[in-house]
Amino acid sequence: MTEQRNYRRINFHTEADISIDNKAYRCDLVDLALQGALFKSAQKLPLDLGSQVPLSIFLTDSAVRMEFSGELLHQHGDYYGFLFVAEEAESMGHLRRLLELNFGDAEQAEEEFRHWLKRDHVD
Repeated sequence: MTEQRNYRRINFHTEADISIDNKAYRCDLVDLALQGALFKSAQKLPLDLGSQVPLSIFLTDSAVRMEFSGELLHQHGDYYGFLFVAEEAESMGHLRRLLELNFGDAEQAEEEFRHWLKRDHVD
């Protein structure tokens, strides 16, 4: 299986919730990109590929909580890969800044963000 990614991913470990049928399942965020995230769950999640669910990512030592709607693209063992299909503006701002800090290159983060805006938000 060939997988093409358009955005650089960063290893970023923190707690997250995946909400399914009004129940929050606590998971670990494994990595993060502008377009999606990979989570690890200690329990099997009742999800089918293509399911869209709310995702909450908690930033350690902070009250910041990033909120997204994600579509399950792949699942392998305990790992669940989601594409962000909707996001709050504030969460996108936090994600952008987080990626900027972890890339160590604000220009590269800005370039990815511009590409994301053009690709995903053109009528």
